[in-house]
Amino acid sequence: MKLPTKLLLATFVLGAVGLNLLSAIAMKVLANQGKLGLVFLLFGIGIVIFLNGLRMLVWMYANKHFPLSTMYPLTSIFYPLMLGVSYYFGDKISPFQVGGTFLITLGVFWLSWKVKGDVA
Repeated sequence: MKLPTKLLLATFVLGAVGLNLLSAIAMKVLANQGKLGLVFLLFGIGIVIFLNGLRMLVWMYANKHFPLSTMYPLTSIFYPLMLGVSYYFGDKISPFQVGGTFLITLGVFWLSWKVKGDVA
């Protein structure tokens, strides 16, 4: 069964962005641990490497189906998601950051409507 283009595109984008977000969260957790045991630190670094390797595979597969000029801008959805994660970890969020991420998100949705046709 052939997936509609927008659904396939959304799957690739959310996969790549989700893996990037998980990697960022793992690095934040590692950084917040203070004195880390060597085993814990190596395990955490291994997780980050694994997540980024998986993200690379998603990107490689996605670039077979979509032009980079379509795929890459849509990954900007990472910014509002990362802002939410930052807030969760206790970072102060300014109105300018919220406004900027709103504009980024608006631009991402505008770009996504330009995708036409089905993927071979």
